Amino acid sequence: MIMGEFLSYSIVSGLLMLVLYLSYRLFLARDNQHAFNRGVLLAIYAVSFLAVPVVSFLNGLGEHPASQVLAMAVEGGTPAAARPVMWGTVLIWIFIAGVIVVAFRTVVTWIRLVAVIRSGRKVEKDGYTLVVTDNDRFAPFSWMRYVVISESDYHDNWNAIATHELKHISSRHWLDLLVAQAVCIVNWFNPAAWLMRDELMLVHEYQADVAVIEHGNDPQEYQMLLIKKAVGARFPSLANSLNHSKLKKRITMMYKEKSCAGRKFKALALVPMFALALGVTSVPAVRAAVSVISSSDVTVGKVSENPTKGQVVRVYKVSNIVADDGRTVVVIKGDNLGSSITVSGATFTNDGKKYQANTLNCNMTDGNATIAAVFPFSGKLKKPKMTLMVNGEEVPFNLEDFGKDDGSVRVVGYGTAKKSDADSSTLITIKSDAPSVGVTFYLDGKKIDQAEVNKISPDNIEKIEVHRNPDTVEITTKK
Repeated sequence: MIMGEFLSYSIVSGLLMLVLYLSYRLFLARDNQHAFNRGVLLAIYAVSFLAVPVVSFLNGLGEHPASQVLAMAVEGGTPAAARPVMWGTVLIWIFIAGVIVVAFRTVVTWIRLVAVIRSGRKVEKDGYTLVVTDNDRFAPFSWMRYVVISESDYHDNWNAIATHELKHISSRHWLDLLVAQAVCIVNWFNPAAWLMRDELMLVHEYQADVAVIEHGNDPQEYQMLLIKKAVGARFPSLANSLNHSKLKKRITMMYKEKSCAGRKFKALALVPMFALALGVTSVPAVRAAVSVISSSDVTVGKVSENPTKGQVVRVYKVSNIVADDGRTVVVIKGDNLGSSITVSGATFTNDGKKYQANTLNCNMTDGNATIAAVFPFSGKLKKPKMTLMVNGEEVPFNLEDFGKDDGSVRVVGYGTAKKSDADSSTLITIKSDAPSVGVTFYLDGKKIDQAEVNKISPDNIEKIEVHRNPDTVEITTKK
């Protein structure tokens, strides 16, 4: 289940990164403000991978990604066989295979890089180590505090190459590449991860090219040097090579005037795009799909209908139905669900007509959930059935024998209808992973305790207001 949660986190973070990268390409990539653009790219990495846990913590979205492995379908209150989500498990195995392949290639590249550095003649310089190699097939490159150059380049083109590579070292560009490669490993399936790495390398080369020109080197001679070195071997992921990135773009950028400071404000365009991406991740269908992946595991075996000792049975049952004032509220109790679940929709079928829930409330406490689904109809129940979407799976309920009284539902308050094993409760819920300790309740402006809250009939409630910091619930009854 840990791998499922990690994959779902990687997918959502990757979506945010993709949207922000496309925004960067649209608004900032062509500007001659390389240090600023480098900062924006690094910020995209940080925001993409930190936004999910931060937003979950602030907005309570952390209760949406599911942590249960299997959902137990309940028909008439009897649990059916658990149904593993096979496609979620398959995706996890594909994800793991991709991570292993990219990580292996990264290690191989690192070994080759270290071998080249070890094989060369080392000359200690001020703040870096020069490595002179007899292998002319490598274009000059830098990594950490090493500058690697062939004997011929050392004697013929040292000034320009030294300025270029020392700019990489002084700016610690190798740290950026480590971050970019780590993202490629865990987000290998996302084109944005690879494009972001290439874009970051291009910005590095822009910065180094500017340093060479500002150092007094002839631009045309330097451009000819870049063309000559374009065919040299390089390390595509970990080191900054002289011949990295697209030469045409680099040469074109050398002739561009430095962008004015006001153009940096275009970075603000990334904010609404980020908000849009967050909105997409909150769409119920997307959230349910991610939830299924999150709740999947890398091993799936046959699940017995009669769980053996040590297995956790996850059971859902309807605890009450209330029909009044043009709406029908169905309350479902879920036991042994872990830390959180995703409830993305509910459908009620009555006399052949289907109704979609227009309100869903979910409260998690100590692994048990109370789910209230509100449907826009009321009246007699005829062959009623309901399905609840939990973690992307349909959990069906047969309601034909529930709470009947001459063909109609009795409006008697929660917990007193027939076939209910649940304790008396109300629709007043606080979304939290812990009991409602520290929550203060007010009824028509008067402070009351939890016991008095449980005595309130939902039919008499006109409005409920929930406030945070401090945690208070204000209940207003009908006059």
